Amino acid sequence: MKILLAFSIFFLLNSTLLFLPLKFQELRIIGGNWNWNGKIFAVLGSIIFLLLYRKFELKDYHLTLNQNKKFLKKGVVIISILFLIQTIMGLIYNTPKEWNPETILFQLTMPGIDEEIAFRGIMLGLLVKILKPSSKTFFHPAIIITSLLFGMAHGLFLNESYELTFNSYPFLNTLIHGMIWGFVTIKSGSILLALISHNIGNVANQLISMNK
Repeated sequence: MKILLAFSIFFLLNSTLLFLPLKFQELRIIGGNWNWNGKIFAVLGSIIFLLLYRKFELKDYHLTLNQNKKFLKKGVVIISILFLIQTIMGLIYNTPKEWNPETILFQLTMPGIDEEIAFRGIMLGLLVKILKPSSKTFFHPAIIITSLLFGMAHGLFLNESYELTFNSYPFLNTLIHGMIWGFVTIKSGSILLALISHNIGNVANQLISMNK
């Protein structure tokens, strides 16, 4: 119950810090069209959580550069195939956009750092401690739960009138990505491959749109 409580507190903390600068203009330190401030606040919140909640080591949250060498080649193949699929889907479905260096810089850094530390790092690490795995790692309940939350974070939107809307495509898209990244993280023992895949995939998606 204590670990579940820690998980719930962190999820609420991360969500609040992420959207706080969007609500309060005075909290915006960095300008731009993307939520730099929210991402930075969320990363700092993750660091504070790790400093205060010292029950587990960083490796238990998959926050390590050390990889499971037996899985490394397979992990690289998985994220390479995922990248190929993302690229093909982008070429087919992406709508044209104007060139924007800020977008490239943001997608190359912040989403992967914040979201992988939070979802595949801290949240997945906590749930792995208390949930019994299935016979197949891909369907580990911890992966399923964190992927559902990851999908909802991208598919549920609260507008200025505080009305909740749901977009099925980003929900399903990030849910599937979350499942794959969660599997790779648990098998490799680190968020590194997921983080690289996350950011490179985001940048490639934007570059495809900007060059259409």
